Amino acid sequence: MTFMLDEFLKNISTLAIFGHVRPDGDCVGSTLALYNYILDNFPNIKVQVYLEKFPESYKILNGADKALPLFESTDGSEPFDAAVLMDTPSFERVGAGGVACLQSAKKTCNIDHHISNPKNLCSLNIVEPSASSASQVLFEQLDPSKISKRTAECLYLGIVHDTGAFKFSNTGKRTMEIVGTLIDKGIDFARIVNETYYCRTYKQTLVTGHVLGHCKLALEGKVVHAFVTPETMKEFDVTPVDLSNVIDTLREVSGTEVALFLYPVNGKYKISLRSNYVVDVNAIAKEFGGGGHTRAAGGDTDLPPEEAIQKILELAKKQLS
Repeated sequence: MTFMLDEFLKNISTLAIFGHVRPDGDCVGSTLALYNYILDNFPNIKVQVYLEKFPESYKILNGADKALPLFESTDGSEPFDAAVLMDTPSFERVGAGGVACLQSAKKTCNIDHHISNPKNLCSLNIVEPSASSASQVLFEQLDPSKISKRTAECLYLGIVHDTGAFKFSNTGKRTMEIVGTLIDKGIDFARIVNETYYCRTYKQTLVTGHVLGHCKLALEGKVVHAFVTPETMKEFDVTPVDLSNVIDTLREVSGTEVALFLYPVNGKYKISLRSNYVVDVNAIAKEFGGGGHTRAAGGDTDLPPEEAIQKILELAKKQLS
């Protein structure tokens, strides 16, 4: 059987791997899975991962400490033979300054599962919107017999996070078959899901409690929404990375269809959207120049949070009616 990624990796000596801005579990898991797969099976390839800051708990993965936060092309070095973009549906979302590298690399590959992906970002585009995660898409392109325990740990973390520990609607039969294969590699799956998905730092616990204490219901209880200000982030001494999982806690409010959370990032407000059964939050996110999936999406806005929330509520109301 021919595996597409193995073919892509032939006859190259240097490779760079990038993910999206503000990397989540699937982004970190998929990038490091590819990194470890190459270390294990292509020793002649010099590979480097570039990732912006991510949660400390993800550093249980092999290679996490080797990731560089920014690609710099001013050192006079030769362009990479190849560059791979993971879990990223647009150049606007490329993290760690990766656009310059993708433009200079001799060949490129995009591995993703976002429905908003135009499937033309790279010379090779492997995009499967029906997949649970970029980690699942990547698994399908690897030779299972060549997947080591450390690669399997990365893939498992990525799938866990993008499926909400297997409770989101994107979890399918094939997802669970892949998970079974990864478990058979001997991974400590209980530790991975507990330490990286369920556990929070003390600061994260405090700020999440603050958000829950100030969240509000709208549209007859169908939408729960909240936001934090720069002052709140300073008060709790947290960064955007610390707030990345708050939206999934808001989503747990019973009886709601949509969860909405806004927090400051680089002078704007990051919009995080989740839905359970009916509302297409990807369509809402597109109104703010963002995108993602039908049940999970995001964007950015220059609007004050109260004004942005009102606009989002109007868009959600149209779908709910």
